[in-house]
Amino acid sequence: MAFPELVSRWRSQTRALRSLCLLALFSHLARSEAVIGQEQALPGGCELDPWISDEFAPGETGFYVLCVSPATTSASIYTGGVATETPVQVAWTRGAFRARIAEALDIKSTLSFETDTSSIIEWTKQPWLVFTDEGTELTPGAEEEELARHLKYKSYATSQADPLGKSPPVVLLLFEGGIWRWPTIRLGYQRSVLPGVTLRTVSRLPALFEVFIDKTVVEESAISTSMLSTVVATALNQLGPSKLEGVVDKAVRSSEQTFLDYRTNKELTSLRKATGRLLRVSPRHLNELQVLRYQEGQHYDLHRDYYDPREFPDIQRFTNREGFWHQRHATLLWYLSGPLNGGETWFPRAHGGPLPWGDWTACDERGVKVKPGNVTAVLFYSLRADGDLDEHSWHCGCPVISGTKWAANSWLMNSPIGRRRRGGQILSSERDEL
Repeated sequence: MAFPELVSRWRSQTRALRSLCLLALFSHLARSEAVIGQEQALPGGCELDPWISDEFAPGETGFYVLCVSPATTSASIYTGGVATETPVQVAWTRGAFRARIAEALDIKSTLSFETDTSSIIEWTKQPWLVFTDEGTELTPGAEEEELARHLKYKSYATSQADPLGKSPPVVLLLFEGGIWRWPTIRLGYQRSVLPGVTLRTVSRLPALFEVFIDKTVVEESAISTSMLSTVVATALNQLGPSKLEGVVDKAVRSSEQTFLDYRTNKELTSLRKATGRLLRVSPRHLNELQVLRYQEGQHYDLHRDYYDPREFPDIQRFTNREGFWHQRHATLLWYLSGPLNGGETWFPRAHGGPLPWGDWTACDERGVKVKPGNVTAVLFYSLRADGDLDEHSWHCGCPVISGTKWAANSWLMNSPIGRRRRGGQILSSERDEL
């Protein structure tokens, strides 16, 4: 082949190769721009990992995670706390925050139940609440002002750490039921909630957590096991047969119990305050501490800690002084002393299983079984995030085979025991007889 032909062919191949390279480059840039555009279209910057799950849990109906950018009046909202590339986008004008959020999320103001006689009984839910991710409640009706202050604080904190840094967006958490509820995220998820205090998710339906307390951590804001040190001695001489609606039925419930006022001593007073911090509620939501002793052979059949209004159709009983739905929201069950064998807490419906009719104390491998001594306490929610009943929260105090079990219940009501006014301050309190 003549030299000029070689040069010509080489130039032709070079041009073709150059064209292929440029085409590949342009294609890559186009794809990159598409990805960049997609990322920019998604809400960015919020630290969502502690609040967002890959899959929906029915108990988190009524739970919403909001990502709010600074200097805006809009939010990207993740319904049910579930990750998605298309969160609900909500914008509001001044003074319209609650109206726009309620409209966009279709938040219901009532709960309805059908009784055995086919009649409908209905309760008004307490106002839904928004919290910062640190657990600070935004006052209903004043969310915009308090959010503006929160954004300003976050911006200032960022500027102190990095003068050139951009003001970060903030995470807000909305609970339709009007009270904080720790999200489950996924099985095995561990979350530090206070110094030395860890929650570990063992079930998402119901929301069930093991509570671990590091006894080596001593801080004012922490929960110390020393706060529980006087419970058994204080309760010992006050025990009486456990009752069901005021009646002793040892075939169903054979333990002994008493109730302790948190004001009894300084340890219980500290426990009340620390429990409120752990659950991120005012201590005014807490009933008196119920203390239980289970000796050999004693048990408590499967039961729920909420009262089902279809079985107790008494509207007044489950209405607080403000006229809102009033129920047990959660139980923090402390294991004070474990037996040698038996005495587990059994949740047969955990993970969505059926109710084991007739097997009220089977304590088998269905659901979840928590053994005293392995953890400090268990936390479970009786209500969903929207305030409705979680019918998967049935549980049983398994028979003690040997030894003695001591336990205590910190019951948390969904609304304060007393009246609230704007700003969340309690005007009065009462002993709750639920």
